[in-house]
Parts: sequence; structure tokens; C-alpha cells
Amino acid sequence: MNDEKELIRTEAEIEKVLAERNKVQAELDRLTKKETQGEHKLATMQNRHKEQKRRSRNHRLIERGAILESLIPNAESYTNEQIKHIIKIAFGNLPGGLQGIHFPESLRDNS
Repeated sequence: MNDEKELIRTEAEIEKVLAERNKVQAELDRLTKKETQGEHKLATMQNRHKEQKRRSRNHRLIERGAILESLIPNAESYTNEQIKHIIKIAFGNLPGGLQGIHFPESLRDNS
């Protein structure tokens, strides 16, 4: 009879341990899922940031190209190498090179 009580008690402890194990496993699964979601969210944010930087750079390059083209008469008739040569000549004539450029107060970067 003692053996039966011991067996019943042992089975009850095993069930209790298994229930605790299932609880811990469920918590582990929940946290693993949350971690995976966090990693995906971080990757998405990083991709958005890269895309935003790329778009900003493209926008800046297009704007500056348009500005330069507006200042060079008949710019569309020149090759890229010829435009590059014209710009080199223009900047080469500055006293002190680019260091010689002094912007008026209204054009200074205030950042």
C-alpha cells in the first residue's frame, strides 16, 4: 500500500513538473517569437533608413545637376566629359581653389 501511495505521489510530481515544463516552453516560444519580430522590425527600419538616404542623395544629385545645367549655355549639346572639363576650369580659377569660396551670410549653412 505504501508503494501505491508513493507511486501516486511520484506521478503527481511528474505531472506537476511536466505542467511547469510546458509553461516554461510556452513562455520561451512567446519570447522567441517576440525576439524574431523585433529583429524583423529592426531590419525593416534599417532598410527604410537606407532607402531614405538613397532617395535624398539622388534628389540632391538631380537638383545640383539641374542647377549646373541651367548655368551652362546649351549644356545638353556637351558630353559629360566636356561638362566635367568646364567645371574643372571654373573651379580651378578660384583663388585658393574651393577653399577660396566665401558665401554671403544668406547662403551660409546654419546647422
